[in-house]
Amino acid sequence: MKFICTLCLMLICSTVIFAQSKTGYINFQQMISMMPESKQANDTLGLLQEKMNKDGQELVAEYTKKVTLFDSTAATMSPTMKQVKVEEIQSAQANIQKFKERAEQIISAKEQELLAPILDKAKKILKVVANEKGYTLVIDNSRDAVLVSAEADDLMAAVKVKMGIK
Repeated sequence: MKFICTLCLMLICSTVIFAQSKTGYINFQQMISMMPESKQANDTLGLLQEKMNKDGQELVAEYTKKVTLFDSTAATMSPTMKQVKVEEIQSAQANIQKFKERAEQIISAKEQELLAPILDKAKKILKVVANEKGYTLVIDNSRDAVLVSAEADDLMAAVKVKMGIK
């Protein structure tokens, strides 16, 4: 008897909880990509990547020049001079690798710096829309996590209106 009462109580409580819960979804990545701030951030990152690529190409050109010079003069060099030149080439190669790693770190840090305020703004807008529409839970379906849902639960149209995007 105690088990049946507990089971009934749990059933009633879960029905009340589910009745009050309203779930919506949005493609959060698409939402962010539609924001004007996102385009500005992407343009800034693109310029930074171009600059890093140019600097990296200069290092590679310098390395290639050293290798070509070494290949053409190695036959006439003394063993000591060959060793010095090989070490210079290895050093240039190591510098290229260090530069690539550092460039990736710089670009990643800049991306985080630029995206943090955009993500915060997007979350605030989404929270306002969800509250206005009475949603207690919003799922990000950027990765096709939502397989079946009603069109009315898609918050993208309401978010676009809130952001002023047509």
